[in-house]
Amino acid sequence: MAALRLLIAERFPTAARREGSRLPTGIASIDEPTGGGLPRSALTELTCAATSSGSHLLLGQLLAVTREQGQRAALVDPANCFDPESYPSAHLAHLIWARSSDTATAMSVTDLFARDANLGLVVLDLRNAPNRELSRVPAPLWYRLQRAVEGTELTLLVITPRPLVPSATLRLQLTHPLSLDTLQSDRPTVLPQLKPTLDRQRSQARSA
Repeated sequence: MAALRLLIAERFPTAARREGSRLPTGIASIDEPTGGGLPRSALTELTCAATSSGSHLLLGQLLAVTREQGQRAALVDPANCFDPESYPSAHLAHLIWARSSDTATAMSVTDLFARDANLGLVVLDLRNAPNRELSRVPAPLWYRLQRAVEGTELTLLVITPRPLVPSATLRLQLTHPLSLDTLQSDRPTVLPQLKPTLDRQRSQARSA
């Protein structure tokens, strides 16, 4: 097996990872304090402590950004909350939408996506997952997801109702609900109003 791994490494060398590489969101309140956006080859947690706090707006922006960059994206949606009709069809052409019946299955699907070199962004939306299922996710599974994306160019984002991910390199928190008038405005108008709190930012070398 050791000889086979060496042969594969020689025939198919892995491209050097750009240290500190990030996926820009186009939202100044995220890109500026984080040094350019969501880190690649790392796990980011977005905690939404309030309903209608802007997570779907951020998801739509990430779909637009990855579409512009020619990257494929995947969304794991165990609660079936994603509404594709609320997004421009052009922003969905590169998206794989995976719906599962429970959190455990969603974690397994996310692990598979995290190892897919064809993807540039994977989002696991656990915002509406039952608390009893979230409490049963063992900590080693989060570290397994972090290890899966290390050395890749993939951005892994987990959306949670409260801080849950011990292996997160970056944690952002949306703590205030957006007003009804704001939600009814055009996305380009609303996006600058998203002001998540930077709760954690580790160096990628340290988190690895």
